[in-house]
Amino acid sequence: MATIATASEVKTFSWADCNPAELKVGDEISDVLKNGEKVIFIVIDDGVIGLKNCLVKQHCMNPTATNEGGWAKSDMRRYLNEEVFSLLPDDLQSVIKPRSLSETQDKLWLFSEAEVFGEQSWTEQESDHGTQFAYFKEPANRIKCDADGNSIWWWVRSPSTTYSALFCSVYSNVGANVNYADGSYGVCFGFLI
Repeated sequence: MATIATASEVKTFSWADCNPAELKVGDEISDVLKNGEKVIFIVIDDGVIGLKNCLVKQHCMNPTATNEGGWAKSDMRRYLNEEVFSLLPDDLQSVIKPRSLSETQDKLWLFSEAEVFGEQSWTEQESDHGTQFAYFKEPANRIKCDADGNSIWWWVRSPSTTYSALFCSVYSNVGANVNYADGSYGVCFGFLI
């Protein structure tokens, strides 16, 4: 069973009994993946949940340095929706709602550059890039840590429009940047409930 930490209390929590309307931005839900990894989920916006920090295992966007096909054709999309989704507790899997992103329907997804930063420096405006989520309006909330508590770079789903080998990422100092798609960096996914 998971636990939830709100501004006023810590209590046991069940995804199956969760009422999204009762969750507030910043509420933290501690849970354990099926591989034994302890994670903290955080309420990012209305009905939007994400990881507070990155998964222990880093991953590449693609096995080669290309952003061809963008998010829809990325290996990261496959990795999240097949491998990582299968690690989520069963009660959480059952409440996740698919999200429409251009040509895809995804249960797990990375945030876009616009959803994290409110603007796009490295990518062009696209219909599925959305607007900045409430939690990320505070720059300190963009810092993600590894298992040792060190701040690290982490991926967002937005491909660079200038360089075909790059995807956008969040620099460890909370700024937007880009990295080669075949590099392994932090994975911080989101989902809808």
